[in-house]
Amino acid sequence: MTDHKGKLIIVAGPSGAGKGTVENAVMEIFPEIQFSVSVTTRPRRDYEIEGKHYFFISKAEFLERIANDELVEWQEVYSKNGHLYGTLRSYIDSALEQGKQLLLDIDIKGGINVKKAYPENSVSIFIEPPSLEALEKRLIHRNTDSPDQIKIRLERMPEEMRLGQEFDYQIVNSTLEDAVDTFAEILKKDVYHQ
Repeated sequence: MTDHKGKLIIVAGPSGAGKGTVENAVMEIFPEIQFSVSVTTRPRRDYEIEGKHYFFISKAEFLERIANDELVEWQEVYSKNGHLYGTLRSYIDSALEQGKQLLLDIDIKGGINVKKAYPENSVSIFIEPPSLEALEKRLIHRNTDSPDQIKIRLERMPEEMRLGQEFDYQIVNSTLEDAVDTFAEILKKDVYHQ
C-alpha cells in the first residue's frame, strides 16, 4: 500500500468515556484536524447538514456500497430501525492524498478495521473511563440513555476494554486536562513528528 501524505487519527472507547469532549478540546489545539464524515441510512435531523454531519444515503445504496467494497468499515446500530453507519474508502483516500489529518470517532471494531486497512497512515487511540462506576455515573448524568440502555452499555464494557488493547494507545479519561494533554503529546509524536 502506498504511503499517503495525511494521517488518520482513530478514536474509540466505551459510550460515556468522554471521547467527544476530549476530541473537541484536542481539535481546538490542532484546528487543522478535520472530523471524518460517516455515511448513514438514518434520516437527516433538522439541524444536520449533508456532507458536514453525515452523508445520508438509502439502505439500498448502502448495501450496494458494501457489495462493491466501498466501505472501510460499517456497522448496524441496533435501534428500532437498525440504521447502518460506515466510512467511505474514497473519502479517506481523498483526505490522505490531500495531506489532511482526519479524526475518526468510531466504533471499536470499526477502528480496528480502519487501522488494518491503513496501518502506515493511522494512529489509534482508545479512550477509557477510570472505572466501571465512573462510566455508570457519566451515563446516568448525561441523561441520554434509558436504564436498560445503560445496563447494556455497562455489560459491553469488558469486551470493549479487551478490544481497546489492540489500539496503539490507551488514555484513561480521569480528568479532561490530563486526557487532552496525553492525546496532544501522542499527536505531536506520531502525527506531527515533533
